[in-house]
Amino acid sequence: MVPPEQVEAFKLEMNNAKADYMFVAYPGVKHTFTNREADSYATQFGLPLKYDNAADTDSWTRTLEFLKSTLNND
Repeated sequence: MVPPEQVEAFKLEMNNAKADYMFVAYPGVKHTFTNREADSYATQFGLPLKYDNAADTDSWTRTLEFLKSTLNND
């Protein structure tokens, strides 16, 4: 739902600020891909939403890895 120009502007701003970030895109995956109810919401409200199991699994794995590496007190 975010235009490519805005994505590129965000990445440019982060790079210019020398921010430590990771940008992960899931080409072809629609908004609300982690919500198992997305397909029914798409139908109900006529929105471009769709659950995607592979993107959901990957994004959750990446989130857990990030939290573990960031918050690990060992």
